[in-house]
Amino acid sequence: MSGLAHFKTSIATLGITLALAGATFANDFTVSPTSIRVAPGQQVATLTVKSGGPGATHGQVRVMRWLRDGGQGKLTPTRDVVASPPALQMAPNQELTIRLVRTLKTEARAEECYRVLVDQLPGESQRGQVVKFTVRHSVPVCFGPPG
Repeated sequence: MSGLAHFKTSIATLGITLALAGATFANDFTVSPTSIRVAPGQQVATLTVKSGGPGATHGQVRVMRWLRDGGQGKLTPTRDVVASPPALQMAPNQELTIRLVRTLKTEARAEECYRVLVDQLPGESQRGQVVKFTVRHSVPVCFGPPG
């Protein structure tokens, strides 16, 4: 491929990427904080989800146990920590607090880490698009042993 043909292909690809990104991220969706360390003896933490833009936002919240094995992270389903609410239906520019509750009755004897997966599901802003995107935020939450 000649240098000019390669340049034209790159420009076309960039234009398509920017068009898709503009359509996909028309609704701003943020999660904070980006990581949580729960104080020893505590069983509850919170996340804040904010939706922006003109349309409604739909999503889901799941908690997975996060094990680090040989430098690799491994996620497994768990009910040791639950999120409330587990489903999101947010109006434009709404803010929502998600409660994360450790359901185990005993205190953590060693560090326990989880990942909270907050997914923004395709909605009205993606209607009619051939490619639809789910945006995932993955927030680490660690419960530590008593001091």
